[in-house]
This record gives sequence, C-alpha cells and structure tokens, in this order.
Amino acid sequence: MKTLKTICILFLSVLIISCSKKDDGDGGGTAPEAEFSATINGGGFGSNYASRLGFYSSDYSDNGLNLSVTDANTNVVSIFLNNTGGFGSGITKIIGDVATNGFVTNVVIRDQTNQVTYNSSDGEINILENVANPETEDGRLISGNFTITATSGAGPTITLTGNFKNFAY
Repeated sequence: MKTLKTICILFLSVLIISCSKKDDGDGGGTAPEAEFSATINGGGFGSNYASRLGFYSSDYSDNGLNLSVTDANTNVVSIFLNNTGGFGSGITKIIGDVATNGFVTNVVIRDQTNQVTYNSSDGEINILENVANPETEDGRLISGNFTITATSGAGPTITLTGNFKNFAY
C-alpha cells in the first residue's frame, strides 16, 4: 500500500510540475510569423529589387524602437522610430521627426554588394497594428508599411516601399 501511495504522489507531482501557464488557456499561444516585403528602386539595387525577410532583430527602449531586417542577400534595412506619439495602431512616423530626447525617426538601407549606405531624406512609416504578443507576457507585435526616399550623400536617390508584419519587441 505504501508503494501505491508513493506512486500516486509522484504522478500528481509530475502532473502539477508539467503544467505551464500557456496550458491554462489564458492567452498563451504562438505568435504569427514575422513578414517583411519591400521594393527598392535606384542606385545599385537597379529597378524593382525585391527585399524579403531573411531575419530581423528589434530593440525597444525609452528612446524608441529599432527594427533591423537582413534580407536573403544580406542587405540591411534599419528602421528607427522615435518615441513621439508612441507606437500604437494608426500612428504615422515622419522621417526626420526629432523627439524631445533628440532621437530621430530615420531609415538606413545598406547595399552589401556595392558597399553603399543610404540614409532616408523623406517619407513616412505607418503603424497599422500593435497588439499583445501571445508568447511573452509584456511583449508586443507591431505591423506597418512605409514609403521612403533615401540618398547616399552625393550619390543616387533610391525609393523603398513595403511593409512589415508581426515584428516582436
């Protein structure tokens, strides 16, 4: 009988320990997959270069939000959003806007093949959605679109249009 009690206690202990918060149906789940799609025209990119998500990183602080995308050809698109107006759905971030803390909304595009960096000179980033991330308690998922004009100093002007979806921060 003592063995039966021990087995029951062991079974219940394993059952209790193996249950996680996500099993309780309280919002736990899997975040939708991140997406990025952009078309770049001009400069070393030529005409209608399709930039697709290879991988991305995000960095959020009191200064703002940085979303950095590396595409399949190792080109990099970095989107810097200052904290002016927040990051809620429906917010439009204007290129060149300077927040009270001095941080600027900006986009930097790095053409790895030609070793050229383009800095945004005009455009906007529209935040279409900002929702809770089901995978992390305080995390968010942000989605939006953008239309950007950028130059490489004295070099050519390029345009960047596209969207990002479900970027976690």
